This record gives sequence, structure tokens and C-alpha cells, in this order.
Amino acid sequence: MDALCPEHALEMFDGLSDPAAYRFLPDDPPDTMAALRSRYTRQAAGRSPDGPQQWLNWVVRRADDGRAAGYIQATIQGDGALIGYQIFPSFWRQGLATAALQATICRLFSTDGVENIAALIDTRNEGSIGLVEKFGFRRIGTVKGADYFKGASSTEHEYALSRSGWHDCPLNRDS
Repeated sequence: MDALCPEHALEMFDGLSDPAAYRFLPDDPPDTMAALRSRYTRQAAGRSPDGPQQWLNWVVRRADDGRAAGYIQATIQGDGALIGYQIFPSFWRQGLATAALQATICRLFSTDGVENIAALIDTRNEGSIGLVEKFGFRRIGTVKGADYFKGASSTEHEYALSRSGWHDCPLNRDS
């Protein structure tokens, strides 16, 4: 995974333009390449404008040919992190999200001082629910009416994983 930077907008734009990728997300595809580049410029700063949040964003790539296949991100505040990811629909069900999530969890717990990782997932997104549960995330709550998009109210499950409950990283075997 490469740290996301403005130059990645060109290779990410087409994959992020697929409306199918936004079925469970309140976002829409980027309007223009310039808008995507501008977003990546803000994210590459690495911190929220007011300072307390550290932003980590990576391009997810296919191992066989190095093509961009999506992104994964973590927002760190204090000893906690909130993660999110988006894999382009043409690469769904190929293990890319699994590999990216494992690498991200390992990184956060091993080098970034994170003790707890959270994820918020639309209750209709069975693929993402299965993925985080596979890594030991526990559902700790459900937020009805968490968002309103595409003409409907959404409900989200809140998931959490603690460092002490994570054992799938070679650098974290002593936990």
C-alpha cells in the first residue's frame, strides 16, 4: 500500500467513478479529477485542520500488476482510530480488502500507539460486516438513522477491536 497523495488522483478517478461503489456510502463519485486531487491534497496533510486527528490514507493495490484497486484510511485521535475503506467494484471478492485491513490493523496496533479501532458499517453491507467480524471486531452498538442518503435513512453497526484482542499480526504476538 502506498501513502495516498494528490498524484494518485489520476489512477484512482475511474475506479472511484463507479456508482455501484456508493450503494452503502453517503458519498457520491468524484465530480472531477481536480476535485479528487484537491481532496487528496487535504488528506495528504496528515492532520485535521484543527490538529487533533491524524489522517492515514493508503492506496490499495493488486499484488499481481500493481494497479490501484481502492483505498483504506484510518483517522487516529488519542489512542483510538476509526477505519474505512473502499475497493473498486471491479475488484470485489478478490481478497484485497482482507489484505489491506490486516495490514492496516497491524500497522495501527504496532507502530501508531492505537489501543482501539472502530468501524461504522451500514447494516445492509453484508460484505464489510463479514470482513470486520472475520478479524475479531465486535458489534458494540447500532445507530438507527445514522445518515440519510440516496432517498433513505441508513442504520449503521458500530464495531470495535482492541489491541489486546488482536493476535493476527506477527509484530503483535506478545499481546
